[in-house]
This record gives sequence, structure tokens and C-alpha cells, in this order.
Amino acid sequence: MGASRRASQVYGSSYEEDPRRVESDVLEPTNPYAATKAAAENIVKSYYRSFKTPVIITRGNNVYGPHQYPEKVVPKFVRRLLNGLPCCIHGDGSNSRHFIYVEDVADAFITILHKGVLGEVYNIGCEEEYTNLEVAQQLVKSLKPGCKDSKDHIEFVDDRPFNDVRYYISSAKLHGLGWSPQVGFEEGLQRTIDWYAKVSRDWWEIGTDSALAAHPVPKGEIAPASVVGEKL
Repeated sequence: MGASRRASQVYGSSYEEDPRRVESDVLEPTNPYAATKAAAENIVKSYYRSFKTPVIITRGNNVYGPHQYPEKVVPKFVRRLLNGLPCCIHGDGSNSRHFIYVEDVADAFITILHKGVLGEVYNIGCEEEYTNLEVAQQLVKSLKPGCKDSKDHIEFVDDRPFNDVRYYISSAKLHGLGWSPQVGFEEGLQRTIDWYAKVSRDWWEIGTDSALAAHPVPKGEIAPASVVGEKL
């Protein structure tokens, strides 16, 4: 049995007045990157319907934790701060995301593989929602304890062409299988910070220098050629 993982981006952007997105909702991706995920889901579903290929699709909130590839927002900000660089935030930092710790996601996959129904879709989400600015402020507080103003270590850059406001999904279907997240954001964030602060820099510097660059690059910084196409 296979499990195809696609992000909650496929539902499109959610707003304050919108209800939680459930697995049966129409997919409305707002950018080409998210549209490729929705297209991949359709391919997976077609194999299930045509050939009975044993698959399950999951749609998850933002995952974070130790060992994460350094281009993602949490390890990226941690690395920049450890290297004396500011956290670079798209737009005004008001876009919000739900952050779920990697161990909780792994437990969700195990639950779905053992208890999930073939051909079904399951959202993997949590309740803890933070803006990009709030995430940066928490990281500055942890990594720069002597800092009096977090703004000293935060820089704002141009926003994406279309940056979804938030992703608001319901995990009630997965909760019905007996799963629920166990690691709160503050605890998970500290575990992640501790790991990146202690691990040998040989691990996360090889081949990932471009992940330190801002997107787009603030004045005074030079982006490696390989930065094109990378994302927060």
C-alpha cells in the first residue's frame, strides 16, 4: 500500500470567515506550485479507480522539526540567525500557517497506514496557528536572548506574486482513527532549535548555501545562482 502526501495548499487560501476545509471540498489551488500537487492527486486517484492501486492521500499542515531540509522556514531562519543574518519575511509577515511537529506527522502516517481506508483522503492538521512574523519573533527570542527588539534581526522583503493568507483544515476524519497531535509548538520549536544548534555544521552546510539566501534578496546580499526557484 502506498500513501501519497500532498499539502493543504491544494484547497487554496482560507480567510477568517471561512470554515475549515474538509477532505471532500473542491480543490482550488491559487498558484502553479499548488496546482501541481492537486494534479498529482488526480493522477493517484486515477490509478486507484482504474487499476485498484492501493493508495491513500494525505493533506498536511506545515511540518517542522530536526533534520528538515534547510530551505524551509524554521530551519532557514534558525540558520540565518546562527550565521548573524536576519530572518527575511515575505510581505508584512501577516500570512499565517498551522505548524505541526514531525513526530506527530509520522504518528499520523502510521495511524493512516494501519487504520485508513484505501482510496480515501485524510487531512493532517493541528490547532496551533502563527503568522510568519510571530515565528520569526519566537526564534529571535530563543536564539538571541539578549536582544531587546526582535526587529533588529528581522528584515522584510517583497512578497510572493500570490501568497495564500492561511490554510485552515479539519482533521476530524483522522481524529476518528484515534490520532491527535501531542507536541505543542513551543516545545517542538525548542527541540528543533536545539538540534540545529548542536548538530555538526558539516551536515547542514554542504550543498545548501543557497538556502540561506533571502527570497528575494535584500539589498546588500548576493544570491547564489542556484537560489532561483527556491521557496520559503
